[in-house]
Amino acid sequence: MPDHSVHELLTLLKELGVRTIEDRSGDGKVGFPISVPTNDGQNIVLDLPVPSPLNCLDPSQIGVAILDPTGKVRRTWGLANRIALFRSSQSMLDSPLGNLLEASYQGSHGSLYFEGYRYYSASVAHEDSTNAFVLIVNAQEERNAKRQASKSWRMANALKRLGKILTMNQQVHSIAVAAAHEIASATELAAVLIWTLDSNENCLRLTASVGANRAGTNILSKLAPDNGSTCVAELVAASRQCFFTPDVSDHVLTSELEAKFCYLRPGGASVHPLVISDRLLGVLELVSREGDGFFDEQQELFQTIAEHFALALNAAVMFEDFEKLATNDALTGIANHRCLQEFLHQRVVEAARTGQELGVIMIDVDHFRSFNEEEGHDAGDEVLRLVAEAIKTCVRPYDLAARYGGEEFTVVMPGSSEQTTLSVAERIRQRVESLVFVTRTGHHRHVTVSLGSASYPNGGVDAVDILKAADVALFEAKRSGRNRVVVFKGQTSFDGRREDLNLPGIIAWIPDEDRSHSEDLYQRCLHDAIGLSAQLNLSAMQTAILQALVRVIPTVRRVRDVDPEFFERMRNAEEFRLLLPSIDALEERFEQRGAKIPLLARTLAVILAVVEGEGKPLADDPHRYDPEIVAMIYERRSAA
Repeated sequence: MPDHSVHELLTLLKELGVRTIEDRSGDGKVGFPISVPTNDGQNIVLDLPVPSPLNCLDPSQIGVAILDPTGKVRRTWGLANRIALFRSSQSMLDSPLGNLLEASYQGSHGSLYFEGYRYYSASVAHEDSTNAFVLIVNAQEERNAKRQASKSWRMANALKRLGKILTMNQQVHSIAVAAAHEIASATELAAVLIWTLDSNENCLRLTASVGANRAGTNILSKLAPDNGSTCVAELVAASRQCFFTPDVSDHVLTSELEAKFCYLRPGGASVHPLVISDRLLGVLELVSREGDGFFDEQQELFQTIAEHFALALNAAVMFEDFEKLATNDALTGIANHRCLQEFLHQRVVEAARTGQELGVIMIDVDHFRSFNEEEGHDAGDEVLRLVAEAIKTCVRPYDLAARYGGEEFTVVMPGSSEQTTLSVAERIRQRVESLVFVTRTGHHRHVTVSLGSASYPNGGVDAVDILKAADVALFEAKRSGRNRVVVFKGQTSFDGRREDLNLPGIIAWIPDEDRSHSEDLYQRCLHDAIGLSAQLNLSAMQTAILQALVRVIPTVRRVRDVDPEFFERMRNAEEFRLLLPSIDALEERFEQRGAKIPLLARTLAVILAVVEGEGKPLADDPHRYDPEIVAMIYERRSAA
């Protein structure tokens, strides 16, 4: 098209009211430029009041903005008019769209998603300047997809992290504490509170909390849903129905607690009962942070978390119940005989190491056999339960109250002097004497007990001796009239049995060069020797022989080859008569002779492999050792 034809066209357009880009320089008005090619390859840039290619589309779903070279908005249309970014007088280069616009000014085009909108940007060149053309599209579907993807990721991440910690813990307390921290972290909550069932008091106790201040946890430390609902957790426990509020400040049950006890400003609350097979195990309460836009949508996730946590909590409760059955007396709930023996052996070892005293009390219910015959075994069982409860109220949290067997009970008191032990025994006697048992016929019957007390080291140097001493004192209390406390005095009548094991004579055979090694090995092996003695139910004599073997083994190993004459004299000495079977069989292999190897030799071999070889010989040559004893020592060390 010749130049005069282009000029005529522009004149005609102006007469018709159509602006061109050149008109901006005259009146300063800015429209939406559109380039129209001519036949000769030139372009006429029109400046239209609306973006004509788009004006047939819904302006609530699409928009356009024109920015000058400095990034300031010159013109907007449609959806752009509703977005606050384009109503600012500041340069858009400093906005979240800055990087996208910078690329456009440099000749590139691109797109960006931001807060529910998709932005497309390109440059529009005019003379010696460059404007930016921004197309805005309502990306509601994209926003929903991103939100759903984020929600799914948070759900998967939360369940993955929760599942990991749930499988790593077996105790109710540890699993609740770990879960509270993991849930709060994975879902970015303001607070998490977990109550678990206290079956002894038929209530729910706050076992773990994250994000709640001390005032709040003190108020909510115990829930009693059967007495009415004073908080949302009690309501959920009583109804076993989930509870949700989007704002804790607006609900009567949360406005005075959840709205005030969180360290962070709270938003909503979601509370779930932890139920398995219609059995309430606890309550899980989740409080969001203020402004958390995902909280309302995460109720499905929270319900899933509650279900998974309830399953893990139920497993932990069952584990503790089985563990309790192994260590507690089924009738009275206090420790059983096995637990007593292990506890006493361990405390005696500690007392020997630290030089502290140790008190033991043996208790027997007076005339219990006659009571059983007169009132029936059910009444007798109830009396035993009452006596056990009375004993528990009189001892310290770190003492052990146990049922020794039948109507006999035992109390072990670490660090207790003879006088303190006597005072506690007298307190138990008075407490039991104050009990009143009402029979089925309505008659009142009083219960009394006889008690004998002994202490370490005056009453004996090992667990067997101390128990025997307390039993001797108990027999004296019953013989002298019952319902009284007798303290053991003097020496036990059974000390003579140790005369066959001449420990001083055995130690005298240890040369001076072996004394240091012998004492060091003895101290390192003593804990395992005492522990295994209890697990294997060794007699006092067997325990003493095992400890003597530990003392002489360094000398036996050294002189067996380098001084056979000395070794033969030692073997023939009367002091070694009880030790010889174990010494001679110490190197024999269990896979070849099995139980024909003396028990003490098998036990000593395992102890030495663990203490001296740090367990490596057990792994390198497992068939050499008794697997039952190996399992016992690993169990003890794992528990420690």
